[in-house]
Amino acid sequence: MEKLRVKLLAFANADDGVYTRGKKRFLKVLNKDQVEFVDEHPDVLLFLTGGSERAAVTLVEEYKFYLMLACSDDNSYAAATEVKAWCNQNHVYTHLADLDQPNLPLLVEDFYHVKNGLLRLKGKRLGQIGNVSDWLVASTISPFVLSTRLGIELVKLDWVELPSRNDLSAPSYFAEAYAGPGKHIDSAKMEEAGKVYEQLARAISTHNLQGITVECFPLVTDCKVSACLALSKFNGDLLTAGCEGDLCSAAGMMLAREVCEVVPWMANTVGINNGMGLFAHCAVPLNLLKEFSLDTHFETDEGLAVQGYLNAKEVTIFRVDSTLSRIFISKATVKRIPKMKSACRTQVEVALTESATEYFRNNPFGNHHLLLPGNHVQRLKLAANALKMIIVE
Repeated sequence: MEKLRVKLLAFANADDGVYTRGKKRFLKVLNKDQVEFVDEHPDVLLFLTGGSERAAVTLVEEYKFYLMLACSDDNSYAAATEVKAWCNQNHVYTHLADLDQPNLPLLVEDFYHVKNGLLRLKGKRLGQIGNVSDWLVASTISPFVLSTRLGIELVKLDWVELPSRNDLSAPSYFAEAYAGPGKHIDSAKMEEAGKVYEQLARAISTHNLQGITVECFPLVTDCKVSACLALSKFNGDLLTAGCEGDLCSAAGMMLAREVCEVVPWMANTVGINNGMGLFAHCAVPLNLLKEFSLDTHFETDEGLAVQGYLNAKEVTIFRVDSTLSRIFISKATVKRIPKMKSACRTQVEVALTESATEYFRNNPFGNHHLLLPGNHVQRLKLAANALKMIIVE
């Protein structure tokens, strides 16, 4: 993990005491092991006094994202406000915060993880196995946009390029992940699902992939075996695995994996009604569930899929658009875990904000949305600012 590079800013010829007091005050809100104080190329601009504006703008680089910190003493905040205005005028993305706000330690911690997460994302390889499913008319991202915006390299593979499942055996640990008291598993179906897992695992290893999205419906319709269990296990093991060839979801999953350190659940938008949102899908990450059972794949009634109970009281819902220029982010409260027969096996109903309801009704970026247990709004917003994305709430 790279340290945050912090620049202390004060008026010209300020004595050493000004800097010593500022450094001590800042270190009260952050782990000393996460920062280093520098004279150039900073990530954090810490305003100690007024008269520091000109020095600040000479340090700023257009392509970077800065955390700006100030307080009410010695015209610190006045200087930061002026510099913030200059940055806005010059299209430099910044986040300004008060040193005395109670949640500052969490903000700086989130900024630290965003910086390092985005660095880790660069150079990652996403395998698209098969095509984008025909019905996903708004969920394709060009390889050029993936590369220039997120640093992700897209690797396109056909199913026929993967090892033949007929020559493979399911690894023993695969079935063990789904075993447990009271679970009755069709051993033949589990063996076939495990072969899909092994087929994908070998492709991941051979092509050095850190994420995959698979065109799964031909597999289940033609071969009577689903990829749901394989994808669920990969996601639970923190290797992002999306379905239907959805590149928007895959990109968002990889972003969340590095920035939030959790792989989200990719879910269908089943319904939006009276301020409630219903979401469902089968390939939910196993580590996000408090309990689960196995059922068939919903649309085809073939193979195996996960019917799970999300372990969360609140979730963060988000999705990127097909140009990676906009991101929807909203927190929602879990109200119910339904078990409808008319939707994919794992389901959750949440209470949406008024603005989120408006988004889903009038300006959704697509069907699939990503759900993270807990509140990850601040970290995702910081990442969006760093990537110069427009945030929709």
